[in-house]
Amino acid sequence: MNKQLEKSIVLITSADDRKKNVIGTGFTFYREQNYTYLLTCAHVVEDVGGEESLLVDSISPKVLAMGDIQGFDLAVLRVENLNHPLLQLISLSEAENRKFQIPGNYLYGEEKKRRLKIVEGVVGKKSFLTQHNQRVIAWELLINSDYRLRKGYSGAPVVDCRTGDVLGVATNMEKDGAEGLAISVEALSNIWPGIPPTIFSSFTEDLGKGVMLEMVAIPGGTFLMGSPKNEEGKDDTESPQHEVTLQPFYMSKYPITQNQYQAIMGKNPSHFKGGNRPVECVSWYDATEFCQKLSQKTEKIYKLPSESQWEYACRAGTTTPFYFGETITTDLVNYNGNYTYGNSPQGKYRKQTTDVGIFPPNAFGLYDMHGNVCEWCADDWHGNYEGVPTDGSAWLENDEKKHYALLRGGSWSYIPIICRSAYRDIYDRRANLINIIGFRVVCGGGRTL
Repeated sequence: MNKQLEKSIVLITSADDRKKNVIGTGFTFYREQNYTYLLTCAHVVEDVGGEESLLVDSISPKVLAMGDIQGFDLAVLRVENLNHPLLQLISLSEAENRKFQIPGNYLYGEEKKRRLKIVEGVVGKKSFLTQHNQRVIAWELLINSDYRLRKGYSGAPVVDCRTGDVLGVATNMEKDGAEGLAISVEALSNIWPGIPPTIFSSFTEDLGKGVMLEMVAIPGGTFLMGSPKNEEGKDDTESPQHEVTLQPFYMSKYPITQNQYQAIMGKNPSHFKGGNRPVECVSWYDATEFCQKLSQKTEKIYKLPSESQWEYACRAGTTTPFYFGETITTDLVNYNGNYTYGNSPQGKYRKQTTDVGIFPPNAFGLYDMHGNVCEWCADDWHGNYEGVPTDGSAWLENDEKKHYALLRGGSWSYIPIICRSAYRDIYDRRANLINIIGFRVVCGGGRTL
């Protein structure tokens, strides 16, 4: 058995002697100061007699959050001074055919001895669970014929064999343990209002020949999209301000670089050459083709971000014109420094792109969201936000501009007003000879064609 995985697993039992043969599984996934946070199933907590009877490795925990056992059947527990290694959580919209391991506790033989064993299998088709008009993914678990799930496996992590990340939590078994069900860890965002933003694991894709693609976990949440009436440089296209609620997703840490584009597409159309500079001179169709080929290579679903995903990720919890605050300088962003915004001084005008990641990131750990290159979004262009979706999805009704899509973020040649978090730009999605346009990708949302 994988010793690191084994050490992350906890045994859940009851302090009530009448329930001595009721057990479940949990695992450690987060630590803050002297507290360790555990994940299990809500029905496990109920089966052992509730919080008053609940024991985790013989320690009484605090229940921080619980879902509905008929819906989001997860529970978050907290204990003091438990130093088990942590498992990483990953929220994916597609996981079919992934190989997994499930380490779970069970009672063995007539003596009811407690044992821990790993079963293996592959992820089957997905379905959805619903609670309070919200829904999350549930994965079908197909157990290899040499193994079977047993009573006590409820609450165990479903661990991706390739990455070691937890895709979901085992909630029940069927067909005498030959099949089961797992609820995606995305349900945490729905049942736990105080969820830390760093819970879900970022990850890295190996594109070959030493080229990597870093993907940053963006927590779900609600934000106010658009610009307020008093923001300097505000445009009517940025109105009306409106609330958007998004599920967790992953976004590339940087704009797609020339090395990354070359690794997937086999060519580099950029004007300003440099492997770590953002790719440019790419059309919207080039960008979506990159997403399709990247998806085929990685067996994940990669897409362009929706406009609301882009702004939410850019703002990273801020409400100011830039994620740096009320203004920017050319020490923070690559833009046309001959122009100013607010009280900022004039600065450099570099007249070209720069390597990604040399300026400070935002609170989510994303770089170059302001300046360097404009970034394609999945949405069709609309002249304002009247009728816009509020669930984070791309707005695909065309507004009588068939070939026009959204650009965000500004570029090396743009004045700072155009680099604001709320600024929206329009461009012909067929054009590709512009050295100010690039893109970044998301996993778990957006659109490809």
